[in-house]
Amino acid sequence: MFKHLLIATDGSAVAALAIRMAVDLAKTCGATLTAVHVIEPFHATTYGEMMLPTSEAVYLDNARMLAARYLLEVEQVAKEGDVPCTTVYEIGEPVHHVIESVANERGCDLIVVGSHGRRGLQRLLLGSETQKILLTTRLPVLVCHASHDAA
Repeated sequence: MFKHLLIATDGSAVAALAIRMAVDLAKTCGATLTAVHVIEPFHATTYGEMMLPTSEAVYLDNARMLAARYLLEVEQVAKEGDVPCTTVYEIGEPVHHVIESVANERGCDLIVVGSHGRRGLQRLLLGSETQKILLTTRLPVLVCHASHDAA
């Protein structure tokens, strides 16, 4: 069975469902857990010729604080489930490649992700990191879906 699971979190409600599923599965398998949050690199935002006044340092400080909060949630759920857990945040893009890279570097044998279940135009416009992971990784992927009420 699985020995080392990677759970990717973005702090959303559907990620919380995936976290619980990952912890439960890890406990059942006697596996360890690694949690990852990916911070996308800073991109300067401009309007016409005026740059909006957000600096990279402020962006990264805020993104790191959010990452710490999201990863603490995973640590707490894992601790409640008595599952060994390590956490990491990475800065990079595309997000799905960073997730797969962390899984490979850490020797994970299953990636657990949440899916908002977007369809149609919403999916086209917003994209789906989960879909991209499914299309590119060679590792098994467990997708946890939100109910349409929670998405």
